[in-house]
Amino acid sequence: MKPADLLLARHGIRPARLESAPSPPAHAQILARVQSVPHRPCVVCGDQAATACIVVCSEAGPRWADLCWDHGMAVRPQCSLPETLEGIVSDLRAAAREAGLPNAAGLAFYSSSETAAAGRRNEEPR
Repeated sequence: MKPADLLLARHGIRPARLESAPSPPAHAQILARVQSVPHRPCVVCGDQAATACIVVCSEAGPRWADLCWDHGMAVRPQCSLPETLEGIVSDLRAAAREAGLPNAAGLAFYSSSETAAAGRRNEEPR
């Protein structure tokens, strides 16, 4: 079950009662919906909607779920970017290998502009 579906279920909102939506929606359609006047209310709390997403109801098909900022952020996918320098370097090396760059596995990176100016890579002693 997707985060938006869980949110609606937690608050007892039946997707079949929501407005029918296109599947898949174009980004422009979502933007136009959020910017339309009068503003739509959040289907969970009634505050002004800041975003919209599509939930798919098995009995009624795709439906719009207009959400306020807080509820919209609650259902956004979590970021999966690496949090450490080592993780970032590993991802960059993998991208270099995928792109077919020569010596991708041996790429070294400068940790700061100061070390780059001094010509020392992270792995090199001072």
